[in-house]
Amino acid sequence: MEPLTRLADEYYDYKLGVSPIDLMWDGRLEHLAEWNDVTVDGRAAAHARLIAFAEAAEAIDTGNAQEARALRDVIATSARASALQLAWEPELLYLNPAMGVWELVMGFIGSFPLATAEHGEAYLAKLRGLPRLLEDVMDVAEAAAAEGRVALKRHLDATAASVETAASRAREGDDRLRSQPAPTGMDDAAKAAWEASRDAVVADEVLPAVDRFAARLRLLAERGLPDETPGLVHLEGGAKVYRDRMWSHLLIDMTPDQVHQVGLAEVARLEDEYRAIAGPLLGTEDIEEIYTRLREDTSLRYTDSASIVADAEAALAKANAAAPAWFAHLPQSGCTAHATDFGAMAYYSPPDPRTGKEGQFYFKSSDPSQWATYEMEAIAYHEAVPGHHLQLALHVENEDLHPVQREFFNTAYAEGWGLYTERLADEMGLYSSDLSRVGMLSADSLRACRLVVDTGIHALGWSRSQAIDFMVAHTPMDRHHIEQEVDRYIGMPGQALAYMIGRLEILAIREEAQMRPDFDIREFHDAVLRYGAVPLPTLRSLVLD
Repeated sequence: MEPLTRLADEYYDYKLGVSPIDLMWDGRLEHLAEWNDVTVDGRAAAHARLIAFAEAAEAIDTGNAQEARALRDVIATSARASALQLAWEPELLYLNPAMGVWELVMGFIGSFPLATAEHGEAYLAKLRGLPRLLEDVMDVAEAAAAEGRVALKRHLDATAASVETAASRAREGDDRLRSQPAPTGMDDAAKAAWEASRDAVVADEVLPAVDRFAARLRLLAERGLPDETPGLVHLEGGAKVYRDRMWSHLLIDMTPDQVHQVGLAEVARLEDEYRAIAGPLLGTEDIEEIYTRLREDTSLRYTDSASIVADAEAALAKANAAAPAWFAHLPQSGCTAHATDFGAMAYYSPPDPRTGKEGQFYFKSSDPSQWATYEMEAIAYHEAVPGHHLQLALHVENEDLHPVQREFFNTAYAEGWGLYTERLADEMGLYSSDLSRVGMLSADSLRACRLVVDTGIHALGWSRSQAIDFMVAHTPMDRHHIEQEVDRYIGMPGQALAYMIGRLEILAIREEAQMRPDFDIREFHDAVLRYGAVPLPTLRSLVLD
């Protein structure tokens, strides 16, 4: 296993350095002063290096050793997926108003666990480097637009508006860019001096660059794609890029048509569950009426962020109490709930045992009315416990795993597990009412519709309004939330497919395992979480072997 371990070590070090933006999710301090090289030459060099890592791993024969096979397959698929995702990344993913580079910066720029003076200097260097990143992103995006590849006009305008709002708030004193606390190891005088330096860098270097970024986004938006043709299929070479991005998130070879048909079947199956669970609550079995009433009843909407926080914390406490009966091993790191004004509607940041950082479950609360009261429990179980927190915290704490297994992401495995645990929470008796169980169905509807809509947009040529109309007809989600979701799929092709496809594969593995007379649910969950973020075909063989 020595050549494999050497390759894993080399790949781990390279992967951390090639994408410092990814490290912001976790508050990591490695490569703190750096940003991704998004230039054409930088991405070409990264692509070649990543493919070389994938081919080197694929050439290693691991025999019947399960641990070695898991490590090899993680390196091979992670490296190849990362290489494929570099294509068209700055002009698509980075300019997405929901999960683009600006939202990531604003979501995490003040969340680093700085401890030493060296950390402080590296952080100031990171702030000084932000203007260069924003300029490089726009250089790439403008060059791509000249070749016919450009993001949706409304996305460019929305990102520009977000940037402009942040700049305005910064000048009024409400400033995320100045929110990073000074290193904890400094004395009071040093902290004050560091904060003064931070504020000066933001004022003198960052904010002028932010203004330029917004202005260039507005100009680029004039060339942006119309709502009628938002998908990759409308761009030269886009069909191949979409297939590559599909594989990079699924790590399973499926065609867009296959995924589309799976989605249609899941949407139809869920309608029967709505009739059985929501029907008695609403006094109707008409599926359109069920969806409409769940969507339009204002009494089912939050009115304040404090209630959202309270419900999230209550769900988390209930899940923590029930978890030992379903999991033989639980993480030592805790998980805390946090309201936020930036990023996606909900997301999770894993713990870091080296710094003491806990797992963090974030949910967007700037407009409480966007949340239905029946949605929060399912979201909490997906993002926190027994979902991403158990999965990712157990990985990062397991020192028997190589860091590439503990820390690197595999969308279908990770999000498949998150969606699997929404249904597992029902088995665990965690939902407080049948109405909250309807929230579980609503979350399922979202993920089933994703299979139809993502492939519809990027492979079948659907318009933005066609995608929105399909989801309005087949989920109880409100139209505003649906529009946000559709915009996410337009800007992040293929990523949203991984949730339901991953869940269905994990369920299929469990169903086969349950045929054995010695099946134990706690042992099954341990087996699924034992090897880190392995591709699902590898997971099947590891668990069933």
